[in-house]
Amino acid sequence: MKENSFIKHFMVIGAGTLITMFMGLLTTPIITRIITPEDYGQLSIFNMYTSIAIMVLCLGLDQSLVRYYYSEKDLKYRSGLLFKCVVVPVLSTVAISVIVIILSVFHIIEFEFAPKVIVLLCIHILFQLIYRFSVLVVRLEYKSKLFSLLNILSKSVYVGLALPLMFFIKIDYFLSLILATVTAGLLCLLFSIFWQKDVWNFRNCTTQISVSFKSLVQYGWPFIISMGMTQLFQAVDKISLNYFCTYKEVGIYSSALSLVNIFAIIQSTFNSLWAPMAVEHYENDKEDCKFYQQVNQYITIVMFGIGFSLILVKDLLVLLLGSEFREAAYILPFLIFNPIMYTISETTVSGIVFMKKSKMQIVIGAISCLVNFVGNSFLVPVYGYKGAAISTGISYIVFFTLRTLISNRYFYIDFALTRFYIMTVIAVLYAWYNTFYQFGVISVVLYVICVSILLLLYRRCASSGATYLYKMIIETLKIKKLKGEDNEK
Repeated sequence: MKENSFIKHFMVIGAGTLITMFMGLLTTPIITRIITPEDYGQLSIFNMYTSIAIMVLCLGLDQSLVRYYYSEKDLKYRSGLLFKCVVVPVLSTVAISVIVIILSVFHIIEFEFAPKVIVLLCIHILFQLIYRFSVLVVRLEYKSKLFSLLNILSKSVYVGLALPLMFFIKIDYFLSLILATVTAGLLCLLFSIFWQKDVWNFRNCTTQISVSFKSLVQYGWPFIISMGMTQLFQAVDKISLNYFCTYKEVGIYSSALSLVNIFAIIQSTFNSLWAPMAVEHYENDKEDCKFYQQVNQYITIVMFGIGFSLILVKDLLVLLLGSEFREAAYILPFLIFNPIMYTISETTVSGIVFMKKSKMQIVIGAISCLVNFVGNSFLVPVYGYKGAAISTGISYIVFFTLRTLISNRYFYIDFALTRFYIMTVIAVLYAWYNTFYQFGVISVVLYVICVSILLLLYRRCASSGATYLYKMIIETLKIKKLKGEDNEK
């Protein structure tokens, strides 16, 4: 894909994510002022269980869909590939959900949530699993407008249902948020399938495709374990807080995570485009490494720059959450390493994907999870949610390092890691200071120093990127001016 095409899709998806984020900034303060940190913590645990279940029940076949989608361009092939990837996970989810619901309703096993919540959880998992494959097809087909629309629809329906349920019907607040979440997921699922009905029309597809189900499973099954490790790695902080502390601490911690989701403008936009684009580029030109190097440098500048900025304004952002959540300001600094390291590592892990070494993902997930578990075990009892954030931040640096080093064993790309780690050390020091001290003149001075060093280390890339954006803006303004003159005539 050409550079201008990439930027076009990036801006369309980014615009949708920006609207979603803006809606979140408007509504999150309202919700956090209505519900208690305990309710917010329970919702966080509900969503965590959903993510873990989807990761396991997909059987890694979602990753197989991405890897083999561009092997052929025929619609029947792609529809047949989708069918092979989705049918077993759906049937498995239905079977397991029925068993879990029976165990819960008849109190054979006492789960953490009430039976009615367990039923909603199982329904939500099924919807989200199918939606996982549906939204992957949207990304693989580069339907950036549809992807943005789905994000906006999800947030709109969630907010449009959650607030009336809490304000007017006044049922259990936790249950209100769950009902809104499940309904939003269902509508997005139906909408995405409707607008991609050609690919989802399995009656016209051929199951006799060039890729066997055995090959799909062989490539995908390691992701069950590796993504399980990764999900556990990402959930260790909440699990530790839930064990050592209370739902209140989990809620405050989760509220800080919601602020870090401002990163979604860049992180989700980039990740949505990069995975299919990298595979497609490799299939077309297996020798071109410059493409990956350039994208890596651009995203490094963007992620670190936004990360430093979020830390600087952390106290201002937390004012949106309400008085009960103010302590989230001291959690945020180290949480930025989640989106920074994960997003940048997406550009450095490509070798594992290209060479189909998916089993190495297990090693990466296992070591990262172990590091985070040990860190949380020592730090959470001493520092509480600050300790959870510090441990998680450091673990993500380990995560990035493992992904990059192992990937380069199979497909070497020079990512100039020395300057990257210089920037990482600087970011750790800045985050450490802001974890234990309030905003002040020193925070501003350190921010200026951090950004200056970032631009100095990546000066060529920053300069070329700024020049390109300037030219693109000028060309866009010229086109609009010409259209305006034509309309006047």
